[in-house]
Amino acid sequence: EKMSSGREVDSTFSVEVHSGSTGATTYSGGASPGREVDSTISTEVDSSSTGASTYSGDVPLEQPTRLNSSWHFVVVTSAFTLGSVFSPFTLGAGGWVWGSIFWIYSYGSTWWSGMLIGKCVLRGTASGASCTYPDMMAEAFGRWGYWFTAVMQIATYFLLNVTLLVNFADWCLQVQRVLVVRGVVESGSMCMWEYLILGGCISCLLAQIPTFTRVMPLAVLSLLSTLIRQGIMYYQILQMDLLSLCEPTYDGVTPKSAFLSLATTALMLAATAVVYFSNAYMAYAVWGKWVSADIQLNFPLNLPTLVSALLSAFWGLVEATTSHVMMLSLIEHHIGLAKQTRARLWRVVLRSSFVALETFLAVMFSSAGLGNLQGVVAAVGFTALTYYAPFLAYWKLVLRPRGAPCWQQAVHILMAATGLVLMFVGIYASTDGMVAEIAQYHLFDTSRCSIADVVNIASCSNPCLAAYGFNTTQCETS
Repeated sequence: EKMSSGREVDSTFSVEVHSGSTGATTYSGGASPGREVDSTISTEVDSSSTGASTYSGDVPLEQPTRLNSSWHFVVVTSAFTLGSVFSPFTLGAGGWVWGSIFWIYSYGSTWWSGMLIGKCVLRGTASGASCTYPDMMAEAFGRWGYWFTAVMQIATYFLLNVTLLVNFADWCLQVQRVLVVRGVVESGSMCMWEYLILGGCISCLLAQIPTFTRVMPLAVLSLLSTLIRQGIMYYQILQMDLLSLCEPTYDGVTPKSAFLSLATTALMLAATAVVYFSNAYMAYAVWGKWVSADIQLNFPLNLPTLVSALLSAFWGLVEATTSHVMMLSLIEHHIGLAKQTRARLWRVVLRSSFVALETFLAVMFSSAGLGNLQGVVAAVGFTALTYYAPFLAYWKLVLRPRGAPCWQQAVHILMAATGLVLMFVGIYASTDGMVAEIAQYHLFDTSRCSIADVVNIASCSNPCLAAYGFNTTQCETS
C-alpha cells in the first residue's frame, strides 16, 4: 500500500509519522529520538497500510541502541503488500474491459485516499494531537469512529491471516505434487488440513516477534522472493513459449464474477501498480479466464514451479508475521498489556490464542475457494480503511470546517459512497461463492491431499494443456 514519509521532531518529544492508505503511527514519550522500546515492557509503535497503534507514557530506563528508522517501515510494508501472484485473478474474473476499469478505479482511489490520510495526519501532528488512524477517525466522528476503525483494522488482519494459511497449504500441496512427479515422495503423503496445522504452528512461533524492526530482516528476504517469483513466471512463459502455444479464451464474465473482480482489486494498491500490472496482464494473456486466484497454481509441474511455491510459502509466513505485529500490538495496547512490566507470558498466550483461532477457521473454510476468501478480506477491511473512511474523515476534518465549495465536498462524499458500494457487492459476491464451494465439498474438508483438488492442470479447460505435454484427447473433465 502507500507509505509516505517518516520524520522525527526534537530529542525530548519524538514523533514518527508513517501514513499509508489506511494507517499512521505516533509515538510520544521521553525517550531519545528514534529508539525502539523494549518489547517486554511496552509495545513498539508500528504502522502500515491498514493499521496503527499508539503508545504514550513512561519509557523504561534500559533501551536497545538500535535505531527504529523510517525505512524499516517502508521495507516491511512493501514486503507486506506485494502479493503479485494474486493480481491476475482480478482480470480473470472481470475480463479485459471491466478488469481494467476496476484497476484504474482502485489505483486512483488508493492513491487519493493515501494523500488524504497524509494531510489529516500532518494536520493532527501540527496541532499536537495523536495521529493514529483510529485517533484521526475519533477526531472526526467521536468514539464510534475510533472503535469502528480499530475493529476494522483487527478484522482485516485476522481475516487476512486465515487466508494466508490457506495459501500456505496450497503452496505446500504444489511442492508435494512436483516432488511426486519427480518421484521423491508418494502421492497424498500429506493433506491440506495437515499443512494448515503445520503453517499454524510456524505462524504461532513467528507471531511472538513484537516489532517491525525485528521483522525487517525477514521482510527484506520476502521482497527478494517476490522479485524472484515474478521472474519465474516470465521464465515459464518465455521458456515454454506459452504466449504462442496456449489457446486462452476471455469470455465467461458474469455480474457476480465482475463483482468479485471489483472486490479483489481492493488488494491491488497504487504503490505496487508496476509489479501488479506487469504480472496480471501477461498472465491473463496466457491463461485467459482459466487463471486461478493464485497464478502459480496454473504453472506446469516443473522445477521452477517448485522453487516459486517454496518462496511463496516463505513469503506467506512473513506476511502473516507482519500482520500479527500490527494487529496484536493494537490489541495489547487496548487491553493494557503494553504497559505491564511482567506481561511476557500473557503476550505469548494472547498471540498463540489468536493464531490457534486463525488456524481453526482456515481448516474450517479451506474448501471455500481462495478467490472467495480473498474477496471477503478485501471487501470487509480494505474497502473500509482505504475506499471510504479516508474520504469521510477528510471531508469532516478539513473540507467542511474551511467551507470548501459544495462540489468539492460532494466529490469526496461520492467517493466514500462508491467505497461503500464496493464493500457490499464484494461481500455479496465472495460469500455467495463460498456457499457454493462449501456445498460442493463441506466445512472442515479433509479430502484434499493433492493440488489437483484445488487446480487441476490436466483439466480439459487448461488452455496450455498441449504446451504442458498432456494428451489433449485424454484430458480430465474436472
